[in-house]
Amino acid sequence: MDDFLNTAVKFATEYGLKIVGALLVLIIGMSAVNVIVKIVKKSRSFSKLSADTAKFTASVIKTILKLIVILTCIAILGVPMSSIIALIGTAGVAVGLGIQGSLSNFAGGIVLMIFRPFHVGDFIDTGTYAGTVEAIGVYYTYLITIDNSRVVVPNSVVSNLTLRDYSSFEKRRVDIVFKVDYSNDIEKVKSVILDTAEKNELVLKDPAPFVRLSNHGDSSLDFTCRAWCNTADYWTVYFDLTENVKKAFDVNGITVPFPQMDVHIKN
Repeated sequence: MDDFLNTAVKFATEYGLKIVGALLVLIIGMSAVNVIVKIVKKSRSFSKLSADTAKFTASVIKTILKLIVILTCIAILGVPMSSIIALIGTAGVAVGLGIQGSLSNFAGGIVLMIFRPFHVGDFIDTGTYAGTVEAIGVYYTYLITIDNSRVVVPNSVVSNLTLRDYSSFEKRRVDIVFKVDYSNDIEKVKSVILDTAEKNELVLKDPAPFVRLSNHGDSSLDFTCRAWCNTADYWTVYFDLTENVKKAFDVNGITVPFPQMDVHIKN
């Protein structure tokens, strides 16, 4: 019992203050990290960053500061820094092999923050998914699809894909192909489609709508209509023109083709 007490006293004398000091540094340090991050967020230079870049930068700063606090606590406990560095190096290799996907996502996030190929609020198409960018995180980019579901895409994938950003410009061109029967008058069809496009209030006057015969199909004449509109009005214009042109065709007696096949029988 005396040996145990002596050992306990010796341990408390030798390491007690170090443990208490490390705990104080840990508690105060973590609180200080939160305060520093809040101050940085409120700084004038930080406020000039875009929302996605600011969020990403704050996350990186917070992670680095917390790592510094933890390393300081370990040093206070008397663990040699050379041993810590060697341990971190060994663990880094092992962990790196295990989480190489996460590391590539992190690197992809940095690429997205630096080059900013798109921003929060943009509507993008990855080839597999299309949606509005909700957030660009450290590891993942979050999209909200048209049917209001969230898609989580790894940053390593997003940073290496050929993306289509539909929100880059204020104007978009609506392209629609209308098919009519060969018996219809070409000039009349062009006039009806063009008149319908020009009457749409959301279709811009400059550039003016364009309608031309673009293809002689197997059973139809194909007319291409191109109309410019504000990006936010794209789908409204698309569906309005699709519906209103059909109504105009009915009023003007313009017929649309149906799939058909002529069979010739030789005796």
